[in-house]
Amino acid sequence: MNSPLMTSDESLILLKVASGNEFVYSRLVEKYWQKVLQHALSFVKSYPVAEELTQDVFIQIWEKKEKLSEVNSFDNYLFIVSRNLIITHIRRKLVETESFKGEKIQEMFLKPDEQYEFKELTSIINEGANLLAEPRRTIFLLSRLEGKDADFISEELGLSKRTIRWHLLEALNFLRIYLHKHYGIKMLFLFCIGRYLFIAVIL
Repeated sequence: MNSPLMTSDESLILLKVASGNEFVYSRLVEKYWQKVLQHALSFVKSYPVAEELTQDVFIQIWEKKEKLSEVNSFDNYLFIVSRNLIITHIRRKLVETESFKGEKIQEMFLKPDEQYEFKELTSIINEGANLLAEPRRTIFLLSRLEGKDADFISEELGLSKRTIRWHLLEALNFLRIYLHKHYGIKMLFLFCIGRYLFIAVIL
């Protein structure tokens, strides 16, 4: 049987999301997740990076959900948002996957006198993460600080991957707001490679 999301009028779905309906949006994320992931993967050639870019796409769409009431084609809108984030990522050259082998991110991207600031920022993010309600906090820590994938977390916590993805989107959104509100930090990216946390910010 087809789900209501697949058969309902698209404009009605987008209006519901625009009004803040989290359940409908979570179904929308579930439907389009793989499509965005494969699109990102075709450019960045790294599954962890593509997965984080995919999360950024859906976070951005949720943050600007009011715009969905004016969208005629979600497919086209999703493509534009994805393309722009991928281009931004490539231009900044934040991640060169092959260069990470056997090296710590802090040592690669930061000068010795900047590593203290990196540790401070990581501490601040942990501070914000401690404010997250369960199971969102545990999901965030397992994903971002331990590098566990959705399959592992799903089995560990007994939650669906769709639920885990939603909690991660909400956790990242909360931390972006928390860092900006309390420390004046605008966080662009927050993800991990293996067990190392990587953060890109604009002060």
